[in-house]
Amino acid sequence: MIQLVWRAAALVLLVLAGLLTLLLVVRFLPVRRQAAVRRVWSKLLLRLCGMRLRPSGALPAEEPAMPPTMMVMNHVSWLDIFVLNAVAPSTFIAKSEIRRWPVLGALVAASGTMFIERSSRHAVHATNQEMVRRIQRGERIAFFPEGTTSDGRETLPFHASLFAVAAPHSRDGIQAVVQPAVICYFHRGQPTELPAYIGGQTLVESLFTVISASDLEARLEILQPMHELPSDMTRQQLALATRERIGVALQRMRSFASNDA
Repeated sequence: MIQLVWRAAALVLLVLAGLLTLLLVVRFLPVRRQAAVRRVWSKLLLRLCGMRLRPSGALPAEEPAMPPTMMVMNHVSWLDIFVLNAVAPSTFIAKSEIRRWPVLGALVAASGTMFIERSSRHAVHATNQEMVRRIQRGERIAFFPEGTTSDGRETLPFHASLFAVAAPHSRDGIQAVVQPAVICYFHRGQPTELPAYIGGQTLVESLFTVISASDLEARLEILQPMHELPSDMTRQQLALATRERIGVALQRMRSFASNDA
């Protein structure tokens, strides 16, 4: 109980301090400095949540990758943003509902997140244009093409709209490279749904589930970038190919854990 109260209080202070820092300092820093602050802050948040982080795979260099890169990953929890930022600081594209999250929503918004209303074609087109602008200024973009969270057992169908920026057969694209990433949460060495933000669970309920647990671990595998795509590949085909790579890696990650038990 004492640990739970300590973690909750420390997280509140960290989030408030982070929000003030973002509003007063970080937003005025160069892109690389902003990324460095995101990395340190996200690692601290995960630590206060009692979450260990185990990254693997094609880990990016300290500076933004060249050519411009779009990180694409499966979506399980509100923690996913901080897990990726702790390894590969990115500018996220998130659904508009996240802006309304208590406190964390304001923090995510202040960090430069782009919010999108997926049901609006005009909004998607505007987001694609903003993605191009952000990529051209040196930011690494990241998004969850499932559009919602899952229990982490498998990937949901991918929305293809945001892949237009990277698809060779698209007039909206700038040939950004898609780099898939896979996230899976573990509890005492086995895959777990504890951090999954699904069903009718509120953000506060999910937060307390996470900080009440012990021996939680986030495993993040960054896969090889998807270079040399067919020149006639559409965004729909790119979304399917990316989902297949992420799905195979996710099942491999989960099966290795089961075999080690």
